[in-house]
Amino acid sequence: MIRLNLAPQCPQISITEFKLRSTGGQRTLAWAWPDQSLVGRELTDRQTRLAATRAPGQQAAVISECAGQPERPYCKRLVLHGARGKDTGVYRCYYKDVKAVIDGTTAVSVYAFVKDPEQPFLRKPGNGNNLETIFITRSSTHIIVPCLVTVPDLNVTLYSGLTWDNKRGWLIPRRIIESAPMLIGITCLATLGGKPYQSINYLIHTTGSQVYDVKLFPEDPVELLVGEPLTLNCTALVEFNAGVDIQWTYPGKQARSHATEAVSILTIHSVNVTDSGPYICNVTSTDTTLTQQTQVMVHERPFISLDYRSGPELEVTAGQESFKLQVNVSAFPAPETQWFKDGKLINQRPEFKMKRMRMHLNHDAGLYTVVLKNRAALLEKRLDMKLLVNVPPQIHEKEVADPSTPYPSGGGQTLTCTADGLPAPNVSWQWRPWGPCRHVSVLFSRARRDRKGRSDKIADCQNWQSINSENAMNEIEAVETSAEEVDGREKIVSRLQIRNASVSVVYKCSAENKVGKDERLIHFHVTTIPEGFSVDVHPSENPLEHEKLSLSCSADNYTYQQLQWFRLDPRALLDERGRPREPDCGSLHLHADPLPGRLSFQEPSNSWVADFAIHSIQLQDEGHYVCEAQSRRSGEKQCLYRNISVKALEAPWYKHSLTNQTVNVTESLRMECDAEGRPVPRLSWFKDNQPLHQMSGIQLQDSNRTLSIQRVTEEDAGLYTCTACNQRGCVHSSAAVRVIGSSDKASVEIVILIGTAVIAVFFWALLILIFCNVKRVNPVDIKTGYLSIIMDPGEVPLDQQCDYLPYDSSQWEVSRERLRLGKVLGHGAFGKVIEASIYGVTKSKNLDTVAVKMLKDGATASEHKALMSELKILIHIGNHLNVVNLIGACTKPNGPLMVIVEYCKYGNLSNFLRAKREFFLPYRTIKCRLDAFLSVKIPLPSVSLSLSTVDDLWKTPLTIEDLICYSFQVARGMEFLASRKCIHRDLAARNILLSESNIVKICDFGLARDIYKDPDYVRKGNARLPLKWMAPESIFDKVYTSQSDVWSFGVLLWEIFSLGASPYPGVQIDEDFCKRLKDGVRMRAPDTASPEIYGIMLACWQGEPTERPTFPALVQILGDLLQDNGLPEGKEDAALNQSSEDDGFSQGSSRPASEEDFRLACNTLPTRYYNCVPFAGCAFVGPSKTCQPRVKTFEEFPLEMHQQKAPQDSQTDSGMVLASEEFERLEHSHRGAASKRLIV
Repeated sequence: MIRLNLAPQCPQISITEFKLRSTGGQRTLAWAWPDQSLVGRELTDRQTRLAATRAPGQQAAVISECAGQPERPYCKRLVLHGARGKDTGVYRCYYKDVKAVIDGTTAVSVYAFVKDPEQPFLRKPGNGNNLETIFITRSSTHIIVPCLVTVPDLNVTLYSGLTWDNKRGWLIPRRIIESAPMLIGITCLATLGGKPYQSINYLIHTTGSQVYDVKLFPEDPVELLVGEPLTLNCTALVEFNAGVDIQWTYPGKQARSHATEAVSILTIHSVNVTDSGPYICNVTSTDTTLTQQTQVMVHERPFISLDYRSGPELEVTAGQESFKLQVNVSAFPAPETQWFKDGKLINQRPEFKMKRMRMHLNHDAGLYTVVLKNRAALLEKRLDMKLLVNVPPQIHEKEVADPSTPYPSGGGQTLTCTADGLPAPNVSWQWRPWGPCRHVSVLFSRARRDRKGRSDKIADCQNWQSINSENAMNEIEAVETSAEEVDGREKIVSRLQIRNASVSVVYKCSAENKVGKDERLIHFHVTTIPEGFSVDVHPSENPLEHEKLSLSCSADNYTYQQLQWFRLDPRALLDERGRPREPDCGSLHLHADPLPGRLSFQEPSNSWVADFAIHSIQLQDEGHYVCEAQSRRSGEKQCLYRNISVKALEAPWYKHSLTNQTVNVTESLRMECDAEGRPVPRLSWFKDNQPLHQMSGIQLQDSNRTLSIQRVTEEDAGLYTCTACNQRGCVHSSAAVRVIGSSDKASVEIVILIGTAVIAVFFWALLILIFCNVKRVNPVDIKTGYLSIIMDPGEVPLDQQCDYLPYDSSQWEVSRERLRLGKVLGHGAFGKVIEASIYGVTKSKNLDTVAVKMLKDGATASEHKALMSELKILIHIGNHLNVVNLIGACTKPNGPLMVIVEYCKYGNLSNFLRAKREFFLPYRTIKCRLDAFLSVKIPLPSVSLSLSTVDDLWKTPLTIEDLICYSFQVARGMEFLASRKCIHRDLAARNILLSESNIVKICDFGLARDIYKDPDYVRKGNARLPLKWMAPESIFDKVYTSQSDVWSFGVLLWEIFSLGASPYPGVQIDEDFCKRLKDGVRMRAPDTASPEIYGIMLACWQGEPTERPTFPALVQILGDLLQDNGLPEGKEDAALNQSSEDDGFSQGSSRPASEEDFRLACNTLPTRYYNCVPFAGCAFVGPSKTCQPRVKTFEEFPLEMHQQKAPQDSQTDSGMVLASEEFERLEHSHRGAASKRLIV
């Protein structure tokens, strides 16, 4: 609550100054006074003291703070300087931050008189015409005449003699003026100091009070720039003779303006930013108050603001009636608007509202751009929106395919669904058993029939099953779905490939995306009748006279009904002018006669059969026979025509008669009986009136038309007769045969022929023996390492290898003109390898040496495919330093197929090591760097080791470090092949080639397979296999894995450190050898192998594949050996000064034996038959974590040798010495042993 402290106590003052003070409040306070044109000033205490210096008579309202009370701390003091009579009125103190101003609660007021003897009556500011109108309505009970005075005790009278209230004026009851005219004038009179005074004239006007409406123009929000004029028009629609008070409320309002007329115009000549805001027009009558407002926005400068309303991408569905492209725009003044679609102007208009379009097709999709321009202000804004039109799926075949088309039984069929939609629909297939479906409503069916012009109904079938279900009636070969261009547009094409159509079912093809779904039902009706309607004529359409003619018409019951045979009138085939014409099936009954026949239903084939027969056809039975059937779907008649032409019977006759012949003894006799007739006559031969039959030396050919006698004798002379008979009779033709010469001469000729045949057989056998011996060429002289995929294409089915591997001709194709073929490096059963020169491979020189693989003359298609498969495998594997890399190929059809690979000048490693045995140095030479062939995959440091830098390796000695380097490089190459998921299956020294700079390369992996496609590949057939290099699981179980290659790598290590010797020397490779190998018997260590190397061999020969080391582990182990420079200093000869006759593992005499010398030794074993287990710590090479017992060797447990000559060392590298029948017997015994173990 607010309290006032008045000074002076009586608010009746003369013309001077007075003070009002609030005694306190609980909120911030403010003052209001009668003269609103007087602006108050809030001053601090210091400013209040300085205010005393104002000019005398200057009017001012000063508001200042004052001391409050503890419970009401806020206090405001109002001092009115230069008070005048017009300041008489209500002074109110109120809470500044409270909107509701209520006296006694949120405000307190006091009425103050400012005495002005010169002007005792109070005049309102701006009322200079001494006239004020008082409006009264019919509902008013009193009338107040505001004769307000500045002197409270002034005696004021009206001419009517009424008294008055000095704070309100005269209160006149309505009854006094009811009989008065519409307009009454009242004037107040007063006498002060003997001087009379008169108030202004008050015009009492009786009016209406109803205000019907208020209009504010302009109605829309007004936008202006700074400095422009603003004009608002407020017009009130009121009752006749009604008086209203119109007041404006707006920002920056300086004075209260009002009007008593029904129209008020507010004008601001130059607006500013502060003039922005709501402009309110209040129209008040005695009983009614109406308000209307508008918003005025004043901008400092022109602008354009453009933003998305729904994002940069919009999606709509094709077919919807309309769609709006809308953006949020804020601009002034209104800019010029342009719309573009994919850069082309599509609409231009001054406003910027929206772009409407009908979305029936996806042609409306694209990039839309709206551009707003203000050319005067040089402003431009643009916004891009991408419109995506989603199209519900539509299946093309529903419009063009005949749903009643039958499918022939027993063959493959392909069902196709071509779906179009955006986004691209997903196509799926389902099936259900054949049978009727529940149909949808008749209304929907009629609507579909009207829309598509077809009478078929859409079935609502249930119990659909997946096309991949196991109980599918017809075997499904594949479902292929891809995006293809159809009719110039990309569509989704899905093909259901049925391997064998045998059962009638219903298939459903569904295409669905996020905006719709379409389905197609395919009634897959399988029939044995071609195309569902066929005619069969027996024996033919050209029967002989008197033959039985059978006409059979078959029609599928699902498609056709009402079969009937007709014979067409010949006149129906001619028009009015006698010219031939095509018969019309629709008018068949007008020109044809029905034929009697038998109509039957064949239940197994679900078909109708109409049979018609003529038991003895005559010439007059010729003509056109028609089978008519009615389509169940369309009700239309369909006809099949057969033209029967009867051939008249003809008696036999000879085109050429037999003629007499004279032949020599031992010559051949040939006679031909050229007889014709209808039917074809039967021919018979007679000699001297006796029937002649086919026997040794006598041949009857071409249905007895030709008689042939080989090596004629004197007994063959005589009269030969040919008889031709048919239904019309028989004819005869005879000829005499005379034989001349002696039979003795024939005997001599026979002897000569027999002798010649015996000599030919002898020479043929001799040629075979010579050819076999020539084929046994020493492998030392043939570089077979290049012959990988062309060894024997029938051994492994090539169609399972790499049919799906690509060949990019743009990258690998080499023109044959760039090759210059040289000498043959090697050859096999089907192909050969030729040294060649190629131009333009490297930039450093124009000519490079390569190896070219090609087929021999007369190669088959399978051999061609084998070489092409090797080419694709080489491309698939990629390049590696330790692998024979592909350079290119010649595959174009204008010449032979050629595969071009790297050339390795030193041949295979096996031959090279044998040739270098005399030049082997059993000690270390530090002369090469390991990082010359290391890739970044192995984190080994660069160390200097033995790689020869001499160009010609034949002139340099071979060292132990070279052997380790070879082993390391092979492990690196095999690690790469394993990473490419390839299995070598024939890893041996003969398949390792040596190139320049002492680089070895793996070859013969053309038959390698993708481990993911067939991880447990089983090699079929009884071919001769390289058993010496094969792991036990490959021999017995035909399983090839990367770990079986590790076993072969161990045998390869043995070959390398034995300097090219053949594995298992002196051991017969037979069934007993395979059993011993499985029982754990292994080879002894080579003479040049260190304990570490032999430990690696034994780890590779673990019986369990999982216990063998992997190729990455072997790379690490051999790399460590190279890093340690092979053997320790001073121990170079330790492993080389051992003799096979020693009784233990002994070292040279240069130093005493130490514990380290026996680190890998087993003291109880003979020389170099040891493994890695009998020492403390038990170092492990592979993943096996158990120390195994000592190794049994073939020398300790020799096999029983067969009495045959052992092959030479150079002839057993292949290891293929176990015959196929022995291998099969070994396999059966292994399976029998395994089954016994299972029984136990």
